[in-house]
Amino acid sequence: MNRRFPALALAGVMTLSMLSACGSPAAPSEPTPTPPTVESPVVTPTPLPEPTATLEPTGTPAPENTPAGDINVPGQNPPESSAPTAKPTKTPAPTKTPAPTKAPTATPTPEPAPTPVDQGDAVQAVWDRIASEIELPSFGDMDSEILSALYGIDSANLVSYIGKIPLMNVQATEVFIAQVKEGSMDAVKSGIEKRQADLVEQWSTYLPEQLELVQNYKLVTNGNYVLFAISYEAAQMETIFNDCTN
Repeated sequence: MNRRFPALALAGVMTLSMLSACGSPAAPSEPTPTPPTVESPVVTPTPLPEPTATLEPTGTPAPENTPAGDINVPGQNPPESSAPTAKPTKTPAPTKTPAPTKAPTATPTPEPAPTPVDQGDAVQAVWDRIASEIELPSFGDMDSEILSALYGIDSANLVSYIGKIPLMNVQATEVFIAQVKEGSMDAVKSGIEKRQADLVEQWSTYLPEQLELVQNYKLVTNGNYVLFAISYEAAQMETIFNDCTN
């Protein structure tokens, strides 16, 4: 289209020149001016961007993988699902870490109250203390036959007894401890006094020092208990006897 425009313009100029030549006297011809050639700029058309068709969805799209009968219609309550509802899995309770076990505290055991002395125990207790607290010579034990021969006491009248006589004939130390049966104390004391009298007669012609020891004897009773002691520590033996039989 742009290229045809100069051509048409040129044709129009030539037509006018011919008409002028036919209708007017001859005149000196003047050079016909040559119209300047106008170059039309070449315009490169810019391609328009192709319109992108945007399709708007019509209606509300149906949910994917929706089973029939489960579509909610606006304005209506959703139908109850016929599928069984999965029960929630119970979360296991956290395992409690056991607290460190403390070592059991030792409960102090109260000391038992002293029990009353049984029959015969006091007799042994008196002798044990005498033997542990006093230095004594070597002794021999007095059995029922020796008790009857020396003291004239029947062992049937005693609950328990301990009799000690020296093994050496140069010592007069002697100890007799007994628990006497009820009603037999007088007979037991008479037998002890008889023994003491025999010892005085024996030592009066032998060793005066031992005679003095026999003469300072101890005869002590405490309830049904009796002590006969010939010793340099007779007074201490008496104290021990009273402590154990009270």
